[in-house]
Amino acid sequence: MLTLLSAAASLAAGPPSSTAAPDPCAGQQNCQQLTAAQLFAAADELAGKGDLAGAAQLLEALTQDPHPELRAEARFRLAAVREKLGDLKGAVQALRQLLAEQPNANPARLELARILSRLGQTEEAKKQVAAAEAWGLPPEVEQNVRRFASTLRTTKRRGLTVEVTAGPDSNVNRSTSSLFIDTIIAPFELDPDARRQPALGFTGSLRGYSRDRIGGITLLSDAGLRADLSTKPRFNDVQLALDSGPEFLLGKVQVRPAALYERRWFGGDLFSSGIGGQIELLAPLGPKAQISLTGSHLHQDVAKNSGQDGWRTALGADLTRALSAATTARVTLRYASLNARVNPESLRQAGAGLLLAHQSRSLTLFGEADYTRTRGIEPQFLFGKTRRDHRWDLTAGAIFNRAAVAGFTPLMRVTHSDSRANIALFDYRRTRLDFGVTRSF
Repeated sequence: MLTLLSAAASLAAGPPSSTAAPDPCAGQQNCQQLTAAQLFAAADELAGKGDLAGAAQLLEALTQDPHPELRAEARFRLAAVREKLGDLKGAVQALRQLLAEQPNANPARLELARILSRLGQTEEAKKQVAAAEAWGLPPEVEQNVRRFASTLRTTKRRGLTVEVTAGPDSNVNRSTSSLFIDTIIAPFELDPDARRQPALGFTGSLRGYSRDRIGGITLLSDAGLRADLSTKPRFNDVQLALDSGPEFLLGKVQVRPAALYERRWFGGDLFSSGIGGQIELLAPLGPKAQISLTGSHLHQDVAKNSGQDGWRTALGADLTRALSAATTARVTLRYASLNARVNPESLRQAGAGLLLAHQSRSLTLFGEADYTRTRGIEPQFLFGKTRRDHRWDLTAGAIFNRAAVAGFTPLMRVTHSDSRANIALFDYRRTRLDFGVTRSF
């Protein structure tokens, strides 16, 4: 095979000459002069047999062919072989050499973007995607490319996402409609504030991040603030979450451990605070899917009910997959537990969800179904029974991509919650209609 390779660099690709060209195999045993097509076929055969190194040698020889189209094809195939060999930097080099000669070769540019994202060079990958779009993409390809660009984890130093919505809420305090509840003592009449309260709701959320280099470590810090407000401010719910930790790559997996701090206010008063840690893992599953795993362990202190103080643990898994050029699905699994200071307040919770999103130039449609089961571990004294809840949350909405004003994109969303519980306090229905805008900076 090595003798055969020596002949590949002297392919007779130019115009025929009246003078006979010297035979490159003269004096060599087991030597055979092949055309470019035959060498491509030989490389494919070697790769099919698992000899990727041999295939790479043939393709490297073909990158010296005098015809630019043959050189480009050889470099494109060489990049694929090098990627299979685990040589991602070599694959990038082959594709850059191809694009240096043929900058409008969009398939190669998109492959380069994909491999750069695997190397963690997200900003460079986004530049390649933008360049591909500038050269022009077929409609059936453009949607998939846009979604690929949106899933690239940004490496910008600073970022902020804002969402503001408002709309009618049939049950702003997420409470039962029952006038009375049964207890082991006697039926109790509930205060009006403990029963369902309709109102006009307002929701605002801010999420920002800062990425800073400290020595040789990249420290990523996140801050999230969500305020669920209404025309009945005694039910206002404000939540703050802060986390900070290093981010790095382990092979293909993005890893980020972080310290975590939470604080929550209800009706204007402090409701709870917590401190702990979390870890996030993000890994690709082929070109169309990725999986995200999260875990956290936090100690919470509840201001007005010390019996609920304790350790809260949460585990989650999100599998995201492109179903077509315009449609994406995400499946979510999660588990949470609260080991409270008072056992009847301890809980175990499990859930699953399915999100579907369909994107076009003018509109993004999405729908989500989510199920949550909550279980206590001991009977609650007042009710003489252990808590058992089943809750469904159904969401549908649209984002109007072409109606943006000053960078703010309009959205509409409707959410319905149905909680069925064996204790009346946790049995409720709720419907919320939201109109608002969102923007990322």
